[in-house]
Amino acid sequence: MKLQFAIDTLTTEHALALAAAAAPHVDILELGTPLIKSEGLSAITAIKQAHPDKVVFADLKTMDAGELEADIAFGAGAVLLTVLGSADDSTIAGAVKAAKKHGKGVVVDLIGVADKPTRAKEVLDLGAELVEMHAGLAARAHPRYSL
Repeated sequence: MKLQFAIDTLTTEHALALAAAAAPHVDILELGTPLIKSEGLSAITAIKQAHPDKVVFADLKTMDAGELEADIAFGAGAVLLTVLGSADDSTIAGAVKAAKKHGKGVVVDLIGVADKPTRAKEVLDLGAELVEMHAGLAARAHPRYSL
């Protein structure tokens, strides 16, 4: 089992401070989508340079251009990245192709996917390393929510 710490902040400076506090206690430093959108891929590079021994997980939530986006993120220092399970199979396969080329991994996020068990099997067959049973804030707010 590995312990993952999600860094859901908007600045690299704050992310570095949180990572420094968490790093001695965790295995994976997850950079949230808002951080990457706010600061760009330089946030990935900064965290990886500060913590080269940690798995840096870029929560990109890629929906298109899987191979291209994965190449860029892996080049910036990500070890894992997310692709949305609702993406076309070719997007997921492209990200997996880039992951294999870089010796990294793809996590498929099933947020918004209606038939999670079926899609999980499909994306594992496409070569995804991990599947994330993610429920978004909006979905969890519904009184009848169930994963």
